[in-house]
Amino acid sequence: MADSISIEEFEAALDRYEDVLEVKARSVKGETSLEELDQFRYVEAPAQFSKKTGRLMDLKDIQKLLEWKLRHGKFRPSLPKQVASNSDEKVHEACKDGFDHYAAHPDDIQAVIKKLTAPLKGIGPATASLLLAVHDPANVIFFSDEVYAWLVGKGKSSGISYTAKEFEQIFTASTALAKRLDVSPIDIEKVAYAIIRENEPVHTPKPKKEPSGLPRGRPKMAEHEKKPKKESSGLPRGRPKLPESQKKAKPEPKPKKEKAEPTGLPRGRPRKSDAESVVATPKRGRPSVNKAGVAPPASASKATPGSTGKGRGRPKKVVDEVATPASAKRKADDEKPGRGRPKKVKT
Repeated sequence: MADSISIEEFEAALDRYEDVLEVKARSVKGETSLEELDQFRYVEAPAQFSKKTGRLMDLKDIQKLLEWKLRHGKFRPSLPKQVASNSDEKVHEACKDGFDHYAAHPDDIQAVIKKLTAPLKGIGPATASLLLAVHDPANVIFFSDEVYAWLVGKGKSSGISYTAKEFEQIFTASTALAKRLDVSPIDIEKVAYAIIRENEPVHTPKPKKEPSGLPRGRPKMAEHEKKPKKESSGLPRGRPKLPESQKKAKPEPKPKKEKAEPTGLPRGRPRKSDAESVVATPKRGRPSVNKAGVAPPASASKATPGSTGKGRGRPKKVVDEVATPASAKRKADDEKPGRGRPKKVKT
């Protein structure tokens, strides 16, 4: 581990970094190879944008460093789009503010990280530590998963929250190791990457089964295992046909009715004669009675042959032959006591 490693072990692990990087480069693809991005991160960028030159990074430079970070470590697809939404002006302002504070207060790491992350989108403490490591490569280390696992996490990178406080722990541990072995932060990054990647479990795909040479599907059964086939009876399949002697004779068809010759008479029920229509049929029910109590003669109602002579329903009232004059009726009505207040009589 980092707290007990010797300088010989450290240098041996540093020599293995190129081999480990080559293995990683096979699993990631892009327009720019991982080896070229690694050259930009560790050689070209520190030479162009360190505090000795005083030159600030543009957005395209940060995007190239971010591409190296994602392909060198864990890939996070949402970060490139967020970082691309920043402008060169915002990048210059944030870097100048953060680096000026770092020059005045080199031990106040959390404040420096906050000034680099707050105004920029997609820039967290890990990416901010990368910008600061390019600015001061002799003293600042990049906050990677492998560096955290080797210096702080006791060989495990699980449980990282990527906070400024965690980066401060890494910064303190790397500073102590650099003083003890007299090595640079860049070399510590590469050694941590080589040691952690070498000890990771290698995923080996399952070996493909060698073809047996046998045909696919269920194997054929031996002849002695097959069930003997039933001998054919020679009879046709289905219900056997009946002999002609057992078949039922078909019934003879019924003769068709001959059409009757037309008689020349009209169709429908014949009309009644005058003699048949004279006979009245008495109505059903109570016979009608006039005011005198005398029933009307049977000839007064319509009759039909075979009827009882009585009409259906309540009998009609018969009015007297002599009608009451209208004047007498009005006089009789006036003499009856009416409802309400009586009429005034003129004197």
